Amino acid sequence: MLTLLALCMAALAQSGGAAEGKPPPQDPAPARPVDVPQETIFKSLVKQVSLDGQVRLRYEYRSPADYVNAVAATRTDDFFLERIRLNLKFLATDDIEIFIQPQDERHWGQEPTVVTDTQNMDLHQGYFEVRNLLGEPLSIKGGRMELSYGDQRLVSPLDWSNIARAWDGAKVRFSPADWWIEGFFTRIKEGVGEAENNDFFGLYGSYIGVPDHEFDLYAFKRTLRNNTTTDEEGNVGNLVDLTVGARVKGKALGFDYTAEVMDQSGSFVTDRITAYAYAGTLGYTFDAPWTPRLGVEYTFASGDRRPGDSKHNTFDPLFPFGHYYQGFADEFAFKNGKDAAVYLKVVPATGVSVHVDLHNFWLARDKDAWYNAAGTQVRRDATGVATDRVGQEIDVHARIAAGKYVKFWAGWSHFFTGPYVRQTPGQDQDMNWFFVQMTVDF
Repeated sequence: MLTLLALCMAALAQSGGAAEGKPPPQDPAPARPVDVPQETIFKSLVKQVSLDGQVRLRYEYRSPADYVNAVAATRTDDFFLERIRLNLKFLATDDIEIFIQPQDERHWGQEPTVVTDTQNMDLHQGYFEVRNLLGEPLSIKGGRMELSYGDQRLVSPLDWSNIARAWDGAKVRFSPADWWIEGFFTRIKEGVGEAENNDFFGLYGSYIGVPDHEFDLYAFKRTLRNNTTTDEEGNVGNLVDLTVGARVKGKALGFDYTAEVMDQSGSFVTDRITAYAYAGTLGYTFDAPWTPRLGVEYTFASGDRRPGDSKHNTFDPLFPFGHYYQGFADEFAFKNGKDAAVYLKVVPATGVSVHVDLHNFWLARDKDAWYNAAGTQVRRDATGVATDRVGQEIDVHARIAAGKYVKFWAGWSHFFTGPYVRQTPGQDQDMNWFFVQMTVDF
């Protein structure tokens, strides 16, 4: 009897009929999920971060060294330049990007001794960019950045320079399908007071709705209020100028062309600025072995008509890519000048191009100065007696891509001095300039 009772109670317990007050049995523990490989933080970051860079080495030789300095004009000059850049890009999201570009530039032999390390490291670029704001083709960029517009005749990062240009500021870009417009504001130098700041800002718009064509309008404003601008009479003051212009660029049926006009107004110390410039190019690429291209170019930048008449007529090209235009020797500028040029380019092999450029230089106004690519006054004949023919130049250079990551660029330029150089005081010897450059991308 006792045995039968015990068996009944055990069966009741196993069937779930717990005694009053006893908690119901717990659900069985969930099965352990199958292990799935999870991304590590490192792997996740690798998808968002990219790192590359470039090492650039260049040797230059020049004889005579200069036409400006009387001492330098009697000697030769040669030097090695080195530039190392790292490019770090971080994508927080598909539309938020952070870019950092440190740069180390060296001029070999500048350090006093081999155990001295001159600090040449700087931040060339460092900015954030946010794209597709509010679901529209609108972006904003802020920080230190390069600026480049059109053919870089007025605004260029000047990558040829071992340091190159970068601006501190912000820009906003709106870019629907067939056109875009961009506005920017940059501070060149912070002064003690608001009136002493040096600023550069502007608007640039382009219509690209026609295939292989660009139609641009722009306005650039520059305010240099630090009392460092000097006029022809030696007066010191400020520079405030507005440069407006239009540009068209296109290609069709083997032809390519550009045309650009610029007008400049404002105040130069105590003078009123009334200046202008224009440039035009026309080229044709032949359907033949080596793909030869023959091109012509004419540029004009106004000069001062009558120094001392309270009007400043000398066009200032702002921040140009001076080395690319007006000859590789850098002895002429887009400033009080006329340049008629002929260009020939051939491609004898994949990754190889050979170029021959011929330039003819005149002053726009005889009483204004001859300026070099840096915008520095080389000479001035205030009487206007000397002829306006400054000289000619031939540039021969070649680019070679030695594989995917290594590129070479070498060339020779000869500047033939003209009657103006021989009729004004100073060096009148022809100049030779030679360079060879190697870049390694990684």
